[in-house]
Formats: sequence, C-alpha cells, structure tokens
Amino acid sequence: MCNTVVVGLPTNLPSTMSTTLSVAESRSITPLLGHRSGAWAFTFVFSLTLIVTWVLYGLTPMISDDFSYANKGISWAAIKFHYLNWSGRLVSDTLSSGMLNLAPRWLQAILNTAALFSLIAILTALGAQLADRRFRPSLLLLLFTLYWLVNPDLGQTTFWLVGAANYLWPNLFNFGFVLAFVWYLKKGQPSIGAAIAVCLLAVLAGSSNENTGIISWCLLAYLSLRHFQRTGSLNKWHLVWLLCMGLGIAILVLAPGNQVRAQGFAHWYDQPFLWRVWDHFSRRFPDAMLRYWGVILVMLFWRFTAGPVPSLPARRAMWLLIGASLLANAILVLAPNIPKRALNGGLMYLLVALAIYGHDLLAQGQRTLAIQRSFLVTLGSCFTLWLVSSGLMLRSYHGTWEQDKVRRALLADAQEHQQHHVKLPKYFFLPTLRSRDHFDMHFDGQAMAQYYGTKAVINEYAVHHYYDLETGPPPPAP
Repeated sequence: MCNTVVVGLPTNLPSTMSTTLSVAESRSITPLLGHRSGAWAFTFVFSLTLIVTWVLYGLTPMISDDFSYANKGISWAAIKFHYLNWSGRLVSDTLSSGMLNLAPRWLQAILNTAALFSLIAILTALGAQLADRRFRPSLLLLLFTLYWLVNPDLGQTTFWLVGAANYLWPNLFNFGFVLAFVWYLKKGQPSIGAAIAVCLLAVLAGSSNENTGIISWCLLAYLSLRHFQRTGSLNKWHLVWLLCMGLGIAILVLAPGNQVRAQGFAHWYDQPFLWRVWDHFSRRFPDAMLRYWGVILVMLFWRFTAGPVPSLPARRAMWLLIGASLLANAILVLAPNIPKRALNGGLMYLLVALAIYGHDLLAQGQRTLAIQRSFLVTLGSCFTLWLVSSGLMLRSYHGTWEQDKVRRALLADAQEHQQHHVKLPKYFFLPTLRSRDHFDMHFDGQAMAQYYGTKAVINEYAVHHYYDLETGPPPPAP
C-alpha cells in the first residue's frame, strides 16, 4: 500500500516517535538551556503537572450528578432504563456509574489523571503525524497548559467526575481512534488483533459525545476519500472502522432518551428553524469561538514572530483541523442549550491544529533562532500562567475539601439523631484565576439522601465566607 495519506497532507509519516526525551528535546527546548538541562527541565515540569493534577482530583468531593449516577448503578436494567428515558451516552453514563461504584477515590484520581495526560499526548502525537514531523514532548507541555488555561469550563469537563466521563474520556476515545485511523492509513495492513481493537475503539468514539463524534467521522471519511483518490486503494479495515464509528454515532444520536429529554426544551424547538439558525450563528457561535482566544493568540504570536507554517502540506492540515473546530461548534445549532462545557470538543481540534503548527515550526528551529525564541517565550508564558492558575486552584479545592468534611459531619449527625430536615452550607470557593475553574455546583438533595441512606430532606443555604471543621458551619447568609 502506498504511504500517502491524503492530498494536502504529507507522505511517509514517521513510523516512530522520539526514542528518548533528551533526543526529542535536543532541538526544541534546549537551544537556550543546553541539551542535558532541557531534558531535566522537561522531566521536572512534567512531574509537577502530573502531581498537581492528581492532587486536584483527590481534593474534588462528590458533587452534583455524582450522587445520581452512583445511585443508578451499572446493572443492565439501570443502563437500559437510562438509555430509554434520559440519555444516549451509554459509554459516558456507564463509565460514570462504574467508577463511582467500583473504584475508590484514590483510584478514580489516578484513572482520570492518566486519561487527561493520555489525551494531551494523543493530541500532540496526532499533530506530529499530520505535520509529518518528529514528536516533540515540549509541545505536549504547551498543549497541556493551553488545555488548562483556555478550557471553556475546566472544572466541569475535567475535575468533576461525571463531567470528565462526559467530556474528558469521550475525547480520549475519539482522538485516540482518529490517531489510530491516520496511523494505519500510513502504515497499511493492521494485524487482526489490532484491527479488532480499533473496531471497539471506533464504537466507543462514536457513542461517547454528539458533536465531536460526528465531526471526527466526517474528517476521517474525507481523509479516506482523498487517500483513495491519490492511491487508487483503501484498506478494507478503514471502511469497517468508519462503519463501526457510524454505528456508535447512531446508538448515541437515535437513543429514545434523547427525545424524552428534548421535551424539557419544547419552548426552543417551537421556534422557527431559521430563527434558531440565526440565533445560533449570531449569538452562540461567536461566543463559542472566542472562548478559545488563548490558542488563537498563540497562533497569531507565532505568525508574526516566527512566520507562517513552513510546509504547505502541514499548513493545509492545520486549516483542516481549524475547520473541524468551527464545524464542531456550528453543529451545535441543533442543540437547544449549550453549556460552556459543551464547547470543549471544538478546543480539542484547535489544539491539534496548534500542534501541527508547532511541530512544523520546530522542525525548522535548528536553522532559525527566532523560531526557538518564539516557542520558548510561549511555553514560558503559558507555564507561568499555569503555575498561578494551579496554585489558586489547589488552595480553593483544598478549601472545598475541608468544607466537605463539615457537610458530611452534619449529615452523619442528622442520621444519628434521626432528623427529618438537614441544611447544608454551600461550598465557598476561594479565588481562582477563572470562575470556570470551579467544579459544578448543581445540587440534588434527593439523590444525596438516597446515596447516604437517609429519609431526611436535604437542602443547601448560601454562605458568604469560608468555613471548615475548626470554625464550624456558618449561619445562613442574610
């Protein structure tokens, strides 16, 4: 089979990533640091981000829909009822309930941390594949900091367990499948075991999230068509994989529960279709794309300080991914409501576009000092902002962790004295860099009561200052 992937995309994609971190970094972060210092700097920064992420997951209490999905369980009857009456997200909903019922808190933190770093590695590797360049671990750090800083709703898409199951993990399946698909377009015939594994991944990718699943399927169908036009052949497994992903999308989109859920938005569906289209593209769509301003700013900075994407095929691939980002938000015209966390998918495509740009620039960096300096300025600025953001989040999340002890103590006391009404103080967040760094604050007292096995009516009341076990629960705010 020919090694060419698509028209406009490079041929002879690299078959291996960098053999060692020091070799990989020798031409990207070491021009000003030195070869050995650059490798040590990468190792230190990577370890720091890993530890901070794990700690934040450990500090996040059970909140919002966590109680509902823990109560739902993972029996076939529960999964079927949920699919028929609420949501078609079989993968996300089952993953939520499974982790909440089977995994202790420390294991949940490890699994979600692994999922986040795996996702960033996949996005970076996909950028390297499409740019036909060597994998650069320094770009992994840049994409991680931008994922953190630019994410439309970091707390709800990443650190809230049910939110991570609905956005972080689906992106992992989705882009993991895209990377495997593109890899085998170049590599050729997969083994039977690998092909079957990709089939399963394709179903997971299709049935995880609505807009990213559809857009990724269209993207891969386009890449396959262009590959066939250039080579006159296409491996049968790629057609099977597209069918498997299409099956997953059908399972998700055609779920009866989606129709039941849509009844709650009858006021929006009753509006004329053209009005809904105008409302989306005049108000919601521009707001969605502006949420990614940080990634756009980095691209503009590189354009004016380091120049455009040097390679024409890489430039075309970058614009293809930017187009996918636009389409991921354009397709939300069909959605009656767009919470900020739903914009997470569009950010992923834009991060891949940035990875393509970065890999292509750094491949020229050994000859151009301006490129090296532009990249180091970008990475240094983003990492500095990440230090500020993560430091504030650690302080804030530790505060809510202390407050959760108070709430659980109040619940235990109410159960011991058989109280019929329990009032819990709301969480008070200490300042963070962005308000959307907080986890979800939705409250379901009935689900919480069921989870803790009490018949008491549980309510929340607002508070205006921080509290912990030492200060005790604050009085209700006036």
